[in-house]
Amino acid sequence: MRVISKDEEKILWDKLNNEFKFKPGTDIIGEWIIITGDTKRYHKAIPWNEEQENIINSILKELGLEKMYALDWNHDCFEFSPMEDISINYNYYDSDRQCQVYFPTYYPDGDYYFFFDGTWNYGIFGHPWRNEIIIMGKELIKRFEKNKEKLGLELY
Repeated sequence: MRVISKDEEKILWDKLNNEFKFKPGTDIIGEWIIITGDTKRYHKAIPWNEEQENIINSILKELGLEKMYALDWNHDCFEFSPMEDISINYNYYDSDRQCQVYFPTYYPDGDYYFFFDGTWNYGIFGHPWRNEIIIMGKELIKRFEKNKEKLGLELY
C-alpha cells in the first residue's frame, strides 16, 4: 500500500468528476454518480464490521485484482493490493508528513470512499449519507450477490 501523489490523485478525481459525473454534497437530488455498464446499488443501515471487510477483500482476491485504488474524498488516497489483507480501521504514522494516515473501509463511514482497479472494470463506490454502495463490474456483482446477506446489504 502506498499513498498516491497529488498528481496521480488529481487524474483519478478528474476522471470521476468528468466521466462519472460525481457530485458530492448533502443536497444532491437524484444521481450523485453516473456509472455506465453493469452496476448494482445496495443499501446498508447497520454498522460495518471486520468480518464484512474481510469478505469484500476475499472477493477482490478471487477476482485476481492485485492493484487497486482507494480514494477517500478530501483525504489521503492510496494504491493497494487486496492481497495485502489490510485490516479494518488500518492507520499508521507518516513520519515524513508528521501525521496519522487512515486507510478507508470498503463501506463509507463519513466520507465518499471509492475503490476501483486500474482498468476501471471493477469498482465499489460508497456514499456516506445515503448509506449506499454501487458495485461496478459483472463478476464483482455476482460475488456481492452471493454474499449480500453476510454483508448485510439490501438492494436499493
